[in-house]
Amino acid sequence: MRDHTVVVGFGTKGRSAIQTVCATGLKKEQVVVVDPNSKAVDAAVAQGYTGVIGDATRSDVLMRAEVHRAGQIIVATQRDDTAVLVTLTARQLNQSAKIVAAVREEENAPLLQQSGADAVITSASAAGRLLGLSVFSPAVGMVMEDLIQQGSGLDLVERPVTKAEAGRGVRETEDLVVSVVRGHRVLGYDDPAIGRLQLTDRLITIVRVTSGTQDVPDTRPLPRS
Repeated sequence: MRDHTVVVGFGTKGRSAIQTVCATGLKKEQVVVVDPNSKAVDAAVAQGYTGVIGDATRSDVLMRAEVHRAGQIIVATQRDDTAVLVTLTARQLNQSAKIVAAVREEENAPLLQQSGADAVITSASAAGRLLGLSVFSPAVGMVMEDLIQQGSGLDLVERPVTKAEAGRGVRETEDLVVSVVRGHRVLGYDDPAIGRLQLTDRLITIVRVTSGTQDVPDTRPLPRS
């Protein structure tokens, strides 16, 4: 395999992550699941993914998953200390892959970043924020849940600026733009620094999914800096 996606951990987080990336167009045969539990790997294989049984903190196990050739690596382990070791080992094997990791406790997020993760999601804090929003405004909570569930309803999508949009303002695009990615900066839609859209910009937009498909042609992530 080459430029495939390696998912470490096939628990609730890992399964949800795979469903999301597949909803954006990734084929099942381009997903490799690594888990020490043979039943979890069997379940992954039964769903059409490639499975590797073993401890992902070991480089030989990650090599079997061809992490050194992967384009994306998702670390969704049950323990934060395991996530740190997996991320560190994966980064040593692959300097260019995009690594996204999940941790339970926010205080451990810096360790993941120091270990080589490009993005760290704190599961406990994210769930808590959604709970808080839902208490004061159930409608806001429903919209947020809809946005993070790819493939149905409303989706957050990153796409390039079209030639027709270059030179225009954010409000002049067809889609609802929430942020503009310029270089390695993410600018809010109302940031004066945006000015006119550039052809090299990427837009983070909200789109409505119809018939299980999206009308946006390119949702690939930015290359790692």
